[in-house]
Amino acid sequence: MSKRLNFYSFIASLLCLGLLLLTSFSKVFSFFTNTIEVHSLIIVLILSIFSFFLSMFGFSGVRDWRSFARSLIAVVITLGLSVSLIFIIGIGHLFGAK
Repeated sequence: MSKRLNFYSFIASLLCLGLLLLTSFSKVFSFFTNTIEVHSLIIVLILSIFSFFLSMFGFSGVRDWRSFARSLIAVVITLGLSVSLIFIIGIGHLFGAK
């Protein structure tokens, strides 16, 4: 189970990175902003924080250097995404953007 968790956390971190690029450069997720009134970057932030904790638990499934590298890359990606999204959303709220 922990070996699969390692792999799934890596896939989840790549999906969060893809969602960040998709929401930043297109209007695909404007549905959330218009109808539910939740900004799509906040949803990506929540998913990346969840993926970060998933990748931290994925370290328990480390068997060789490849799985260690996969876990480490997943942690770095999700931590970088989370910090940058907190910064972007925080600056956006300071300037009054919704």
